[in-house]
Amino acid sequence: MTKRPPGLAAVDADTSPDPAALVPSLDHASCKGVTFIPAPQQYENVPLAKTPPPTLPSPALKPHVPFLQVHGNVLYNLNYYSRIDTPYNENNIYQHTIQTYLDILVKGQYPMRIFLTNHFSNSALFRNYSDFNFSYSNSQFNQQIKDQVRRDFLQSLPSQKILDSLQGVLNNDWQKLHGLDGWMKNPALIQKAIEAKEALARKTPTQTDTSSLAPDTEQMDSLYANKKREADSLRSRIASLQQLLQTTHQRSQAEINSTLQDIQHADNPALLRKKMQDLGISDSSLPKGYQTLMAIKSFNLGRTVVNYSELSAKNISINGVQAEYNPSTYYAVASGSVDYRFRDFITQGPGNAHQYLNVFRVGKGLKDGNSIILTYFTGKRQLFNAATTDSTNVQVPSSSLMGLTLEANYHLNKNILLTGEIAKSSSPAYPGDSTKTGGPGAELFKMSDHNNEAWSLKMNAFFPATQTRIKGAYKHLAVNYQSFSIFTDGSAQSAWSANIDQLFFRKQLDVMLGANTNDFTNPFISQEYKSTTVFKSIQATLRKRNWPVISLGYFPSSQITKLGNSQYIENLFYTLVGNMTHSYSYHHLLMNTSLVYTQFYNRSADSGFTYFNTRNLLLSQSVFLSKFTLQLNASGATNQDYQLYTLEGKVQHTLNKFITLGAGIKYNKQTTYNIDQLGYSAEATLRIDRLGQLQFSADKGFIPGMNKQLVPDNTGRLTYFKTF
Repeated sequence: MTKRPPGLAAVDADTSPDPAALVPSLDHASCKGVTFIPAPQQYENVPLAKTPPPTLPSPALKPHVPFLQVHGNVLYNLNYYSRIDTPYNENNIYQHTIQTYLDILVKGQYPMRIFLTNHFSNSALFRNYSDFNFSYSNSQFNQQIKDQVRRDFLQSLPSQKILDSLQGVLNNDWQKLHGLDGWMKNPALIQKAIEAKEALARKTPTQTDTSSLAPDTEQMDSLYANKKREADSLRSRIASLQQLLQTTHQRSQAEINSTLQDIQHADNPALLRKKMQDLGISDSSLPKGYQTLMAIKSFNLGRTVVNYSELSAKNISINGVQAEYNPSTYYAVASGSVDYRFRDFITQGPGNAHQYLNVFRVGKGLKDGNSIILTYFTGKRQLFNAATTDSTNVQVPSSSLMGLTLEANYHLNKNILLTGEIAKSSSPAYPGDSTKTGGPGAELFKMSDHNNEAWSLKMNAFFPATQTRIKGAYKHLAVNYQSFSIFTDGSAQSAWSANIDQLFFRKQLDVMLGANTNDFTNPFISQEYKSTTVFKSIQATLRKRNWPVISLGYFPSSQITKLGNSQYIENLFYTLVGNMTHSYSYHHLLMNTSLVYTQFYNRSADSGFTYFNTRNLLLSQSVFLSKFTLQLNASGATNQDYQLYTLEGKVQHTLNKFITLGAGIKYNKQTTYNIDQLGYSAEATLRIDRLGQLQFSADKGFIPGMNKQLVPDNTGRLTYFKTF
């Protein structure tokens, strides 16, 4: 056995862990051009470890994921009105709504939603309906994928424990290298080697006692060579560890946050996959078919809204199917019966002709990016606003139509989007018109006819430097143009709109300005309406820390009035609304104060609205105690005929976590007619574990009737709600 030279005692025994075992998650992950260096291959050939590396904890077992997870709610709501006089006159109306939605997660990865609604009442004006919708939740699935990629990225970053272990290995290697260098540079050892070589050199070939010197010399040379190789391996290992730790520490939190934001903003599968490749992240943890499912932008069965383009189908409610698929090429299809838009819900009777649409779209590029999309639409649509006129004297054309549009979306930069669209449609076919031959398609492809064409241009821009948002749009519709987005009146139409939203004083003041002409989507505007009329609106909101929230708005309002059977008209007027709301603490009591001012700029001659040309001021004060909520309301309404003053007090008491009760009393005084009335209200909430929540409210009040005098107005509501 060779005697250990001095200074080598601390070098041979190596109790440090193998660094390769400490960096299992550092394999080629990179960010912003900085690369994690994997455990160097030199470690495999370094004969230093004589004790086994530390055992890493075994990974936790994955929790069991059920095939189906269902969450949602169930709602039943009953509303009662003793009288309705705006805009229709009915008494003792009951409206029932049964509704549920179910959020379904299949295999913990594939989200869907089912929505069911049934609405029925005893009103002669509101028809009963049932809704069903099944939809694929693209936004939820995409967010789920992004969250998983973010988790994989964060897990690829070394933990502080691993970094501390690597630093310990590096320090230990430095100590061993210093020991080896000290041994190889030991003056006594160097002198002994020199003397041995000199003694060997002095011996002549005839001398026979060299056997005692040669073994020591050969042993010394071999030992020195071994220690030199060991030192070289340590230097290589130290260099790799230093580079690994240096690049790891260079990754600032800002760079990590930037990478997380890049993952969040990857809204299409190709971009996300490229980012994962740049980061060295495998997609093995992602659901099967995730790229296809991310590209399915929407899928709906049942009641859904078709909102494709300005000149084809915009905000149309249908019963049918609707889907959009956009990996890089864009595809979309929608087909179904047109049920109602907002106002059709009120006025469409059972005898009206059925309407349906079919829309097909194909394009190049991402829908939310730069793209060009061709749209073909066909079907039946009640296009003409004949409901505002005497139908016996109006020749209504056929409801069949078809058309083609070409839409282009171009981003000047990430904050400015331009959208342009050109379109051509079939022309109206009047009964007995012998000039229309060949069906609707004949006019569609007749390029010499420009009376069935349309075009539109829109801009949406945001300027971060000034915190300004601007929206603008202009469209022109030739006299015979038809689509699912408009109602026509047999004349050429032009419309424009402009809106600006500006933040001031460090985003504390938000001012919105808007102006627009008629957009021809309303069938109830009277025929005398002039398209040159400009509707203006302004709204300003001030939000300052520790200040009340103050808002002021001036904008158009409207009212539908029924003239007779299937005859309606809509009156337009301006409304001024200002409010101030402040939540604060006074002597350790939480309080809320609200002040609301409303003024309608209409006249009795042009509207059946009871509160025509009325100014109303409301002050509300609430105090929140531990188990009580107190509220005091005072209001005054004045117009050219009378003044109406009301004073109301309400109290709500939480008995326990299951029961909340409330009651109130309201005093009404109307001048001119010298009417004094006293009303009251009551409410209750019952919470039952595992069964849900039951709410009840009733109000006996008084409002001005058609003769302007106060008349009873009783309302009630019963609601059951359960979340699961």
